[in-house]
Amino acid sequence: MFTGIVEKQGKLVRKERQKKQFQLTFEIRPWEKPLKRGESVSVNGVCLTVTKIQNPKHFTVQAVPETLAQTTLGSLRLREAVNLERSLKWGDRMGGHFVLGHVDGTGRILSRKSHGKSYALEIEASPNVLPHLVEKGSVAIDGVSFTVQKMAGHSFTVAVISHTAKTTTIGRRKRGDRVNLEADVIAKHLAQMVQSREMRLAL
Repeated sequence: MFTGIVEKQGKLVRKERQKKQFQLTFEIRPWEKPLKRGESVSVNGVCLTVTKIQNPKHFTVQAVPETLAQTTLGSLRLREAVNLERSLKWGDRMGGHFVLGHVDGTGRILSRKSHGKSYALEIEASPNVLPHLVEKGSVAIDGVSFTVQKMAGHSFTVAVISHTAKTTTIGRRKRGDRVNLEADVIAKHLAQMVQSREMRLAL
C-alpha cells in the first residue's frame, strides 16, 4: 500500500532480460533507513519487490510479463528517471490517497497547457481505467497522487503544481508520452459492487 506521495527519484542503470522477465536495477540517493530485500517499492506507480541490494545506492527488482504488458516499465530506457515510494507502515501519515501499485492500464498525454506557475495535463485513458474516474476523485499517474479536475470523452485533466513538477518525473512528461494509471481503489470496489448487484437483479 502506498500514498502517491513520491519520496525520491531514481535512475535505471541496468536492464537485463531473463526469458520473458526483466531485472531492473536503479541508482538512488540512499534512504535514511536502507532498503531491505523483499521490501515493496512503487516504481512509477508499479508495486515491485526488491530482489537484490548491491549497496545503499543500488537496488534491483524483477518485472514479470503481466507487469510489462500492463505498464510502461518494459519501455524504460537506461538513465531514465523514475518515481519511487516505499510501502506504508502502520501509523504512517497519509498524504495522498490509497494507492495499491496495481496499475490498471496506461494513458497517453494529449496536451500540456500552462497556467501561471502550474500547468494542466490532459491524458487519454484506456477503457479499463476511464469508467472508474470521476471529477474531484483521485488517480495515480506514474505513482503520483492527483485530483481529477475535468472529464471529457476519453480523457481527463489534472493540475500539476511547480513542486510536483520539480520533485517527480511528471515535470518531464510531454505530449505523446505514455504514463501508468491507477484509479482510486474505493471507486473500483464500488463499481464492482454495483455491477454485481445489477447482475443478481437481472437473473
